[in-house]
Amino acid sequence: MRQTLISILLFLSSLQVFSSPEEMYGMYDKDGKHREMTEKMEQIVVQHEQAEKERQEKMTFILCISVLMGLVPFAYIGYKVTKERQWQTNRKGTAQALGIALLGGMALFAFNFGLLYLKIIHTSAFYRFGPVVGLIIIVGTIIMINRKT
Repeated sequence: MRQTLISILLFLSSLQVFSSPEEMYGMYDKDGKHREMTEKMEQIVVQHEQAEKERQEKMTFILCISVLMGLVPFAYIGYKVTKERQWQTNRKGTAQALGIALLGGMALFAFNFGLLYLKIIHTSAFYRFGPVVGLIIIVGTIIMINRKT
């Protein structure tokens, strides 16, 4: 009985017991390719998360700037109406002015959002299409001015 117990203890002590995960990886991944691939994958995931976070921050910035720029016409007209108390004498005209200012602000928001989105998120597309959009706006404005005169 004692000999059996001693032989079992000697057998168990002769077994290699791994003390760390690195030793276990070493046994199964002798050339290190699996470990290297796992580390690269972790780096890619971290880079992707950072890029997504940066993109969200940029989108928030674009949205805030566009909203502020879109509110400028409405705020200006609202200030003028309040200062001159125009709603007391011309309610319909005041409502129309505020409506037009709101629609103009929405158009300004859409234009700024699109332009900033192209400029900040898709820089290469901005440099291809930005001058074309600017040229279309300039030509359109000139045509509209010439039709009124």
